[in-house]
Amino acid sequence: MFVLRVLSLGLAGLATASPALACEAGGSGHCLTLADGTELRSDAALRLRSLYYDPTRFGVQEGQQDGYGLLRALASVSAQRDGWQAMAQLGVHAEQGRRGGPGGTDRGALDLQQGYVRWQGRRIGWQVGRQEAGYGSSRLLSVRDGPNIRLAFDGVRGRWTAPRWQLDLLALRPVDNRPGAFDDRSDRGQYLLGGYATRKGRRAGTGLDLYLLGYGRDDARFAGTAGDERRTTLGARWFARQARWDANVELVGQRGTLSSASGELAVRAWTLASDSGVRWPQRPWQPRLGVKLDIASGDRDPADARLQTFNALYPKAAYFSEASLLAPANLMDVQPTLTLTPHPAVTTEIGWQLAWKHRRADAIYTTPAPLAALPGSAGTPRRIGQQFKWETTWRASPQWQWQAQLAWFQAGPGLRAAGGRDTLFASMVGAWQW
Repeated sequence: MFVLRVLSLGLAGLATASPALACEAGGSGHCLTLADGTELRSDAALRLRSLYYDPTRFGVQEGQQDGYGLLRALASVSAQRDGWQAMAQLGVHAEQGRRGGPGGTDRGALDLQQGYVRWQGRRIGWQVGRQEAGYGSSRLLSVRDGPNIRLAFDGVRGRWTAPRWQLDLLALRPVDNRPGAFDDRSDRGQYLLGGYATRKGRRAGTGLDLYLLGYGRDDARFAGTAGDERRTTLGARWFARQARWDANVELVGQRGTLSSASGELAVRAWTLASDSGVRWPQRPWQPRLGVKLDIASGDRDPADARLQTFNALYPKAAYFSEASLLAPANLMDVQPTLTLTPHPAVTTEIGWQLAWKHRRADAIYTTPAPLAALPGSAGTPRRIGQQFKWETTWRASPQWQWQAQLAWFQAGPGLRAAGGRDTLFASMVGAWQW
């Protein structure tokens, strides 16, 4: 933490050679405005996380008890003037104690997390370089904050804005995280092309997202086949947030091909998801009673010429819980939740998830993203099991935030037939922002 703060102060200190004033209030970190109007901003962040699984991957194959720690340290500096912005963010990521060694998003020496140039005019703009790209409910495009290394892309985005519209055009490749220093590269086996539009509703807090995305992934693997995957995703999301209620409903369809060694399969997949709730802001602890309902299509028959397994592209891994046990593919689930705010700085949520396979012939899919079929789960009974979760966040100060996360997944017939077992998950997170 001390090193990060010194680094940020040093970056901001470059501005002291010219007369400078403090920037207007807003944002985190240290900010200066030079005499010529250039605004310099620097900040730093540190996250420490401990995780415990008993067992990992539901105990299938080599899954067993595991506990380990993760560290994420980020420092950034940006300069902005007359619609132009240049930004650089460096990151260090470390892992300690994970059985079998670090995962692909656990460890990385000093590397460029983000580095881009952006220009924004009155209506149009663009951003080119390495950048994070989260949209909507993070069901398909997320910054992936749960894993140690956040998801970034290399490429370009264009933006057009109007009083009630925003349209982003994307041409991106995800970053392939490697353990050495300054060795991360674009993943040449994947790409993301398309557009994402948002229209603000006439009523404050409401809106509509519309998007069309082209996605490619070489050597994609599903329960019954593997090959080069090409998908076109068409989706719509309606959202609203009012004083006493909120709603988020998303419908997505996918078409494309999977070119395998045995021939070409036609991709035909879809999902329907909702997250809605009612709240009582005037009552003690401001309770919110919510429910998530999700259906993500699965493959009906692995022997036919179609692949019907939905692919959520680059989703938020912790969409169902911070345990990140299930991926939104071949899945039906219902999850009622109760959120309470016993103190302005403390929020706690409890939830209960019931999960089934959409198609019995297909597999149970788990994280990491985008999809990982659980070995032996294709053809098992449809009921996957039920999950109980408790998650609490405490904003201890403007700089510090603490989180406690606990989940218990009770394996159902679909998991047990594949060798799966009940799973306990626990995590503590401390995050510092300057």
